[in-house]
Amino acid sequence: MHILMITNHGLHHWQVVPGLPDTGGQNIFVNEMSRALAKIGHRVTIVNRGGYTDPITGEWRRGSLTKGDKQRIIYLEDGLAEFVRKEDMNERIPFLVESLKTTLDADFGPIDLIVSHYWDGMKLGIEYNKTLPQPVRHIWVPHSLGAIKKSNLPPEQWAGLRLDERLATEKKLAKEVDGIASTSALITKKLVEFYEYTGKLYFLPPCVDQDRYYAHEVPADHEIWQILSDLSDLTAGEIRDRQIVTEISRTAITKRKDVLIKAFALLNQQVADTFLVVAIDEREEALAGELNDLIRQLGIGDQVAAVGSIWDLLPTLYAITDVYCTPAIVEGFGMSAQEAAATQVPVVSSDRVPYVTEYLLGDKVEQRVFDESKRPLKIGKGAIVVPVDDVPGFTEGLKILLLDQELRQEMGEKAYEATVPYFTWHNMVRRFISDLEVDD
Repeated sequence: MHILMITNHGLHHWQVVPGLPDTGGQNIFVNEMSRALAKIGHRVTIVNRGGYTDPITGEWRRGSLTKGDKQRIIYLEDGLAEFVRKEDMNERIPFLVESLKTTLDADFGPIDLIVSHYWDGMKLGIEYNKTLPQPVRHIWVPHSLGAIKKSNLPPEQWAGLRLDERLATEKKLAKEVDGIASTSALITKKLVEFYEYTGKLYFLPPCVDQDRYYAHEVPADHEIWQILSDLSDLTAGEIRDRQIVTEISRTAITKRKDVLIKAFALLNQQVADTFLVVAIDEREEALAGELNDLIRQLGIGDQVAAVGSIWDLLPTLYAITDVYCTPAIVEGFGMSAQEAAATQVPVVSSDRVPYVTEYLLGDKVEQRVFDESKRPLKIGKGAIVVPVDDVPGFTEGLKILLLDQELRQEMGEKAYEATVPYFTWHNMVRRFISDLEVDD
């Protein structure tokens, strides 16, 4: 098949730079899914909004990029030479449809299937499909839903994110696609109960690349140790002797990095020789400044490495991590937690990360209440789940794992078993295509 893969917003590239505006897990998902499709013989054209300069390289985002003979990225232009955030993309769709009509050449043959991502990609796919002599099947992958985001954010933020408009658009357009591929049980539940969706549902969650993420020993002379040393006041040798807590995500208020930093400051007083690696993108100047100020105010600057984009070194970072922590209050799935799990690293998470609550926690859950909080922690097979924004709770969850090496190792192994081989791209994509063929 020739598959049109629409990831419209953000800055897509073969080498995704997580942390750029509206750029992160969805872009990685699209690349990994496309690679898996190409491996089993399909051709994939990825489209992304371009027509403006890249914020890092300054190069124009236009034309196309190829990868082998079965994958390519095409940048659409709508006449506006500036970045547009995903919340404001609706007004650009008509122009992007025209660009897609004129840009999509016949090199890969006619389109056989449209797979769109997020609501703006769905709308672009629907409108483009209407221009074809014979419409093709169109499957939407939401990644998140306006209804979920609205329930997790305070009302004063709804208008700025145009959530009511997004909800209405999603609810209307979901009835115009040929099926929806849900990335989590939470999204499926919302689609059925809130959006009243009655069409075909498929399961297509984020997966891991086993060639990239796996447990392995990291030698003492690896560059990762010096990089972390340069970002802190410890030597590479001192960091190697520490227990490392890691968090990697976009620098956004919904990721609650401040909660993790405060929890780590408490942890550092109670558990000796701990070290925090947290992703802070300096391009998000206001929030990055607040987080760096918080680290200084808490006096933990020499125990923390605030990293920027380290995509190439992520597998190594996970491999030296003792516990992965994600306090996010809005998460479509939880790809970073999944990547850590594939590396046999246990997870401490908020109760808003679907991958953790649906898969890593498991069925046999111990609830534990401790002195500083009346809200219980949930201790499962591969993760500990903490009530959202509970700083002492995150401290306690991290402490439980860092003080018990046997439990930490056991939960890391269980996290791996919950992830591999089921949540691998090769297996999941083959199942997805097979389900589509059954429905033909």
